[in-house]
Amino acid sequence: MTEELRFNAKDIPLCAKYGFSARKIWIYFKTLVLSWAIWDIFIYLGFFAAGYDMAARWEQSRLFPLPGALFWTDAIPVIFLIIAVILILYVLTRGSLKVSRITFQQIRGDNFFSGADASRFARGNSTPLITIPVLLVLVIILALAAGAAAGVLSRIPVAGPILAALLSVPLWGVMLLAVLTALALVLSFQLLPSIIATTGGDTFESVFELFSTMTSQSWRVFLYWLFSLIIMLLGGITFLLFASLAVDLLSFSVALGAGSGGFGAALASGPRLLAPEVLPFFSGLTTFGQQDSIQAWTGISGVIAGLSGTAIFLVVVSYLFSCCSSSWTLIYLVLRYRKDGVDLASRADIEEQREFDRLYGNTDDEKQSSGSISDSED
Repeated sequence: MTEELRFNAKDIPLCAKYGFSARKIWIYFKTLVLSWAIWDIFIYLGFFAAGYDMAARWEQSRLFPLPGALFWTDAIPVIFLIIAVILILYVLTRGSLKVSRITFQQIRGDNFFSGADASRFARGNSTPLITIPVLLVLVIILALAAGAAAGVLSRIPVAGPILAALLSVPLWGVMLLAVLTALALVLSFQLLPSIIATTGGDTFESVFELFSTMTSQSWRVFLYWLFSLIIMLLGGITFLLFASLAVDLLSFSVALGAGSGGFGAALASGPRLLAPEVLPFFSGLTTFGQQDSIQAWTGISGVIAGLSGTAIFLVVVSYLFSCCSSSWTLIYLVLRYRKDGVDLASRADIEEQREFDRLYGNTDDEKQSSGSISDSED
């Protein structure tokens, strides 16, 4: 059933409903696991290049290392860190593209649009996710290079400072453009997947929509984003509450059969065991009522239970990411209607009907023509 949007702030709370989807949570669960693996690989490569004691580092960080002081003393570890951040950003935006496409199809009434369909769409429309951020970064670099060139020019005796002073106003305009481009770069990681998912646009159309939305609807972007944060917070707390109650119920039922506790404590301690450096005091975020006196399971069983607890934690986080992508899809649909008066869902229906008529002909025209032939025969 097609979602009837009001094209105002009242549509934003729908993100909690659209975010609560097994397909979308599963997409983000895989995305987060892949991002985690990328982080681990490149950060540990950086530690190795920096000459760290890998055994000691593993004991301290486990599966979520943080760059240390020695990490920043060499260029190679920093390069590994930059590569990791770039790859993770791409993986997250690609996951957001898939979730946004599913959300858009659900708004159009297609509730059977699967994760595989979203993956096929992402494979054919992921180019702007790479080209647009690269283009924006290049614009910022060129602007900074223009300022540096003016600085070099000012070193010329006598005439240099005068020329640099004459160029100060044009260079100020260039730097203003750089600031606007930097804002667009930050916004692109959230808004760009929604633009591509709802329009299927190429690089030119997507970058045009990014800047036009940011400049003409800036206050709505900010207010809708704040409103969506409140909705995501409430939805996340609700989902976390139910997830915690489910874990408590599971722990209680296992304790009944085993005759002793410890299973719930092992689940709750999972993230802390896997990421002691990041979450040294993590306990009870997804498990209520666990007493510190209860001994958690140890050995292989404790490790497996800890991994399961971490998976539960990632599911909760995946729901928040799913809500975020769904909210930005709704935000862009509302902003596009406010900006251009275009209902993208209706436009997509019209375009699909045109494509169908082009491939298979207009069935109404065929019926009319066949009826005319029958009348002439009679």
